[in-house]
Amino acid sequence: MGLNAPSAVRYQIKELEAKGWVRRHPRRPRALEVRRPGGGLPPAGSASPRSDYRRLPMLGLVPAGKPNEALQVNDDSWQLPAELVGNGELFLLRVHGDSMINAAIVDGDWVAVRSQADAENGETVVAMIDGEATVKTLRRTDGHVFLMPQNPAYAPIPAENAKIRGKVVAVLRRV
Repeated sequence: MGLNAPSAVRYQIKELEAKGWVRRHPRRPRALEVRRPGGGLPPAGSASPRSDYRRLPMLGLVPAGKPNEALQVNDDSWQLPAELVGNGELFLLRVHGDSMINAAIVDGDWVAVRSQADAENGETVVAMIDGEATVKTLRRTDGHVFLMPQNPAYAPIPAENAKIRGKVVAVLRRV
């Protein structure tokens, strides 16, 4: 939405509350209830319409550390709601390593990736460098491109020759 600060989000939520479009849930401090255009709440027990499910092939492992050859397995697929992963050509990769821990991507997580050749500054991507894959944050600054780890134990990777394979759109973890 282009909002850069928590105060901007708070302001927008207060405006939506004042206009009657949302209401804070009385027993859950961070939950909002969406109201109908006339101001009423949806009927009790009504669920929002569910989207379609998308089948995402599990393609293998992607390092979150030093770039390594991605291991391709092609052994199964998962069905995930389009509300979670969006649309486009999607695939799953299992993360191996700890370079993205400050982005809440840890060893053993699955990342849903939308195939695309470019990404915006600051987005988490899967990229190939000299035939080796990694998951990192894309950073463009002063005409240079870097793949940034989200763990201070790792150094940024110069990435002028990197090929972006896709953008991470969801992180899945078993608890």
